[in-house]
Amino acid sequence: MKSMEEIEEEQIIKKLCRAVTFAKSSIVCPSCFMKIAQVVKTCPRCQFSGAVAIQRYPFPAPMMVRFMDDKDIFDSRARQAISNRLTQLEERFPQVRICFCALELPEHVDLREFGYWLFNASPVEDSVEAGKRPWTILLLLDHVLGRVSVTSGYAIEPFVRDDQWVNCLRIDREYFFKRDYREAGLRFIAGAEKILREGANRAELKMSGQMKRKKRMRSRKEKKA
Repeated sequence: MKSMEEIEEEQIIKKLCRAVTFAKSSIVCPSCFMKIAQVVKTCPRCQFSGAVAIQRYPFPAPMMVRFMDDKDIFDSRARQAISNRLTQLEERFPQVRICFCALELPEHVDLREFGYWLFNASPVEDSVEAGKRPWTILLLLDHVLGRVSVTSGYAIEPFVRDDQWVNCLRIDREYFFKRDYREAGLRFIAGAEKILREGANRAELKMSGQMKRKKRMRSRKEKKA
């Protein structure tokens, strides 16, 4: 029998993947960049929402796979090197999935908004994908205009600040501009792994502190008894 926590998590996953809500934890609105500390269906500042995104991009989203790249912007050499590096990442973070999407968008289309739409509107056809989606990191590349953005699932949000992704992409920008997508992809994965490692360490320290406080409280209660 499933616990209440498991049931609640499944409900959040379904909501997220239907593109009707923002992430579970504090995030940044992909439209106006306002920080949002709780679950909301609509950004309180700009009114952006999953429903608005669907209206702006009224066409089917592709399946979420490792490479969404119809024009082979990531060539076979790049894909092999990136896949090998992802295997190493998965040994440390087996629940995390990184996907790369290369496409061409009109200049007026906001890349972060589009990434949010793609992430949430991409079909979730089984329980395996439903489990992977919250732990997915999507790198969106507009290879014509040289723009790059990152969208991550709600399970990753507690470990990552938005500015960390910005800094990661800023460091890799040179390789995206040079269209060295093999090196750009490898460096992005290395940056993502560093961010995740730092976040996991912070979470462990926080959990350790909470356990120590609970232990002290139990100890005091036992002494009073």
